[in-house]
Amino acid sequence: MTHHQHTDLVSKGNEAAQVAQIAIKVLAGSLNQASGLDEGPPLVPAIITSQASQRLVNASLDPKKTAVSSAINKLQAAGFSDFILFSQIIPAAVHQLGLAWENDDLSFFAMTLSASRLQIAVHGLSETEGPAGINRLSKELSLLIIVPEGTQHTLGAIILGKTLRCVGARIKLEMGVTASRVHQIGAGEQFDGVFISASARDSAKKLSEIISNVRYNWSTAKVILGGGILSAQVNLDAVMGTDYKTNDWKAAVAQCF
Repeated sequence: MTHHQHTDLVSKGNEAAQVAQIAIKVLAGSLNQASGLDEGPPLVPAIITSQASQRLVNASLDPKKTAVSSAINKLQAAGFSDFILFSQIIPAAVHQLGLAWENDDLSFFAMTLSASRLQIAVHGLSETEGPAGINRLSKELSLLIIVPEGTQHTLGAIILGKTLRCVGARIKLEMGVTASRVHQIGAGEQFDGVFISASARDSAKKLSEIISNVRYNWSTAKVILGGGILSAQVNLDAVMGTDYKTNDWKAAVAQCF
């Protein structure tokens, strides 16, 4: 395994945790004026969050098929909402797994398998209950989230999509997207915004081709580029056709109203 692969894999949980935190800020921050959302107090004390994520780490390492679901059921019974579980607890647990592998406390296989178990669990958590202290969006935004082909880390995009659904946005999440695939996505559908979550490995040429086809299909949608590419050593000016390049989702979503 190359050093580059090592760095990419260790960042998996951290990227998901960062996206989850940003997703919550999307809803509680500068969207106040645009959508009538109210910022509330911290939803879960940090020490309880830490204990809960450790429980999920332990469950994800358990070979029993029901271990993760059983741990989630117990956390739900203890008062953790589905929203808190998928937006905070599971990303923290995935991050812990990545650190354990980096410190040689877990094998690559064990880390990957455990993280995949937690990602599968995210899909089963409800999107009907919104976060405490945050109202639904004043307008039902229709948003397309695109993860380009070849991107390894998809948990952050999944969590963002679920978070925005919880407050009333209509989300279409597409993984492994190529430029040609764009024409097949949502034929006849209209979107207020198209978010492209790109990795540091994605080339400006590849992204520009995807964006060009997005523009062709949804000429009025705001096109926002985010993800690891924004911190990579690439010429972002070479990525043509975007309205915004940012990882501040609160600002990006506000522009779609």
